[in-house]
Amino acid sequence: MIKGTLAIVIGCGALTLMAGCGGNEEGKSYLLRHAGVTAAEAARLAEAQVPGRAVKVELLNAGRHVVYEVEVIDTINQPHKIALDAETGKLVR
Repeated sequence: MIKGTLAIVIGCGALTLMAGCGGNEEGKSYLLRHAGVTAAEAARLAEAQVPGRAVKVELLNAGRHVVYEVEVIDTINQPHKIALDAETGKLVR
């Protein structure tokens, strides 16, 4: 059942942007102001790192940096988390 549901989500290309910093609007706007890369661009960049499909994109504050954490499901249904600098799109880890 989960594999079927996951395939539907992947097939639809669903992306989720979660810009949260304690859940307040001020924190969200800070993160969005410091993101030079869009969520869709981050998904494409992550998919270039790991062949598969991006299923989740999350905008986070990581110390002094704002990063996108992207979950990519590879061709054998294994999840991979890719972190990209939200300002430059460069791979963080």
